[in-house]
Amino acid sequence: MKPTTTKLLMSVALAASMWSGAALAQSSSEGSGESPRAVPGGPELSDRGVAVTPPKVDVDEIGRDLNLDPEKLKQSYGTVSRSRGGEEKREGPSEDVLRSLDGAFNPNADPAFAESGDRQVFGDDDRVQVTDSSTYPFRVFGLLQAQTKEGFSNCSATLIGPRTLLTAAHCLYDHDEGWYDNFMFAPGLTSMDSAPFGVWDYETAYIFEGYITNYQGYYGSVVPWDIAVVILQQPIGDHLGWLGYAHDPKLGDFHANIIGYPGDKPAGTMWRANCDVSAQAVQEQYFQYHCDTYAGTSGGSVYKYDPQSQQRTILGINVAESPNANTAVRMNQTYFNWVKGLAK
Repeated sequence: MKPTTTKLLMSVALAASMWSGAALAQSSSEGSGESPRAVPGGPELSDRGVAVTPPKVDVDEIGRDLNLDPEKLKQSYGTVSRSRGGEEKREGPSEDVLRSLDGAFNPNADPAFAESGDRQVFGDDDRVQVTDSSTYPFRVFGLLQAQTKEGFSNCSATLIGPRTLLTAAHCLYDHDEGWYDNFMFAPGLTSMDSAPFGVWDYETAYIFEGYITNYQGYYGSVVPWDIAVVILQQPIGDHLGWLGYAHDPKLGDFHANIIGYPGDKPAGTMWRANCDVSAQAVQEQYFQYHCDTYAGTSGGSVYKYDPQSQQRTILGINVAESPNANTAVRMNQTYFNWVKGLAK
């Protein structure tokens, strides 16, 4: 990594680099297992949705040309929200986020996997289609569709609470177009002909101020802020369950699992992949891996499975490709505090 990149990451993620305590985590839930009941005449997915074009990033570009003074750095972690009614609001960073900026395993594949210019596919394509999403955890992953000026876009998202989705900011906001609109979530979708758990409207979408204001004309300038939260109108997670998420300050080698909706496969089909992540590929703001993904998998969670606790924990969000690996924004302490403060 170039010294300029290291300098930026050290300043942007000061909390994560200095925090030496135990991992901060929000636990998962398997839900009641019942199917949530959608209101008749609710939202419907468009079969004209196109997978969001995956950003390309060279690690040497991350943070290039960004010389943020301490005050602007803090404001970068403020929140910009958009409601379903089109109202945009801006709020400064929370006290928990500000405190984090001021200073503050056992690798195994998910056993559920055994049961059942584009984004890089490395070597042989080892992605496996998920055709039955009725069981946990598959029903907590879903297709996130948005309306754009040109039509509809498709991304991936994960339930992390009764009404909360975790995804990527570039699935919600385009630097040329602005906010996308009419976000809809179809959990457990396995084809465009069948949404086994319905299609659900959003209430509010949230991204970091820095994802908008720090853009320098290329994606690498905003990689550190490419994470987003979407609040749904209904608590479908009470029925379907959700995944936990965590900041692990000592994150080293781990086995990564990803479930999403790659655009090189039939529309609306769910695919899983897994791979090892090396401690050498883990930085404060992101980590890289050779899990096979593609356009449309943007926003999908990168999680690990702990066989002792039988917990699945999100450690990052799949966001981009680079020449030699795919990239996830890491769930560091600042992001953990931000997500926790918004989750419902």
